[in-house]
Amino acid sequence: MLPLEILVPITVVFISIPVIVTQVIRRLGFVKTLEDFLVAKHLVPMSMVCATVTSLYIWGSSVMGSAEGAYGFGIAGTWIYPMYAAGLWIFGLWASKLRALLPFAVTYIDWFKVRFKNAPLLVLVVLYALLTSLFGAMCQTTAAGHMYTGLSGGIPYAYQIGVLLSSVLSLVYIVTVGLWGSLVATWAFTNLAMLFHAITAAYTWSALGGPGAVIETAATVSDKLGPEFFNLLSPSALILYLPAVLAWALFSLPMQQDYWQVALAADSSKSAGRGFLHAGIWWFFMPFLATSLGFSYRILEAAGKVPAVAVGTEAYPTLIGLFTPTWVQVLFLYVILSACVGTVGQALLAMGTVIANNLYKQFINKNATDKQILRVTRISVAVCAIVLILSTITPISTLYLLLFMPLYMAPLVGGFLLSMWRGWVSSWPIFAGGIIGFAVGAYMFLVLGLWGPSMVVAFFIGLGITVLGSLIKKEHFDFSVLEQYKRR
Repeated sequence: MLPLEILVPITVVFISIPVIVTQVIRRLGFVKTLEDFLVAKHLVPMSMVCATVTSLYIWGSSVMGSAEGAYGFGIAGTWIYPMYAAGLWIFGLWASKLRALLPFAVTYIDWFKVRFKNAPLLVLVVLYALLTSLFGAMCQTTAAGHMYTGLSGGIPYAYQIGVLLSSVLSLVYIVTVGLWGSLVATWAFTNLAMLFHAITAAYTWSALGGPGAVIETAATVSDKLGPEFFNLLSPSALILYLPAVLAWALFSLPMQQDYWQVALAADSSKSAGRGFLHAGIWWFFMPFLATSLGFSYRILEAAGKVPAVAVGTEAYPTLIGLFTPTWVQVLFLYVILSACVGTVGQALLAMGTVIANNLYKQFINKNATDKQILRVTRISVAVCAIVLILSTITPISTLYLLLFMPLYMAPLVGGFLLSMWRGWVSSWPIFAGGIIGFAVGAYMFLVLGLWGPSMVVAFFIGLGITVLGSLIKKEHFDFSVLEQYKRR
């Protein structure tokens, strides 16, 4: 275990890395204009798109959220979590399409502004976009808090310290250099974090005695855990967990500005699509390391060989804290912190960008200058960071947040994507479907506990209302008007 007097100084050392990156970016003159700050001048190559999106997996939330999935759902959880990768493969197609239609967009919400010109729908999408980025950031900061709890052995207030450090670091970092800084840092972090993640997982398995030792222990506690825990096609996992994972991949991802700002910053539509395609390959294989250890922890916990954890998110860091030497724990700390820095920063920037461009400029000051937009963006990022800290200061399950994220976006996805290909799709049916679908889905999720099915029902309600309403009262959008947005 790492005591706080060691954890905090190490964190401070790791904090110096993005500070150095920030200064380098400043000296090289990467960030000179508002366009540089928000969309990296639309010059991001495919390799950086891939590395950045890959780092969005190495969130603390995904490393430990995937372990929590196997901890809670057994061996079925080891293969279900990697299905998140399907979202990236499909998103690459959508990203290429929107990048081609609006090559100089700042947010995906700009599409709703250009395509529909419906203020209530625009406000609804902005609200949902802010919630999605906030929930994404919450996933990461809670993971940082749970990491501190696990590595410190459950010292009081360790969780809160982790949340504060990751949030404040991300705030200071992203306010200064914007998207360019986040992209450069996450590209550098990814190259090291992927290697360190593999080392920590492999060493932890070695410390446990390998799969054989865990299997022997599993045989002694099989009655206690039940047959479903060892079933690859566990009914509860297939009903509750798999649909929720696929729902996030298919319903939340297309409506999350964190990802869109990377796609829109690409140097071409092909770079955007290929970057997400390659990142999806990494996303598919990387979770198996963490899920296998989450599965192992539950077995060891049932055998009384490790202490019970408050939430499954703490299983992975607790395992590392119990069975590995200090240097491995430091590597793991780097993986989580470096991931949180880039990805929390991107989530905060996404919220600030949406507020400045799609609320402030759209409804408050239509003639806002670049300087004013930049100032509002930075202030918004700071306010969102405070909201983030207040929202996560009390421990919560990372996996629960990940599963809830797609719910309010699912009813809007069908209309959003369909509107890129069909001019008859209308705005008011999308608006109505978004509200009704969310209301029904929220009841199923929160009251009935039907996590996965709630997402699917919300999606089809939203899509059904959108299609039916649009067929009754069609719009006649002329896609040729988009040519004016392709010229600078």
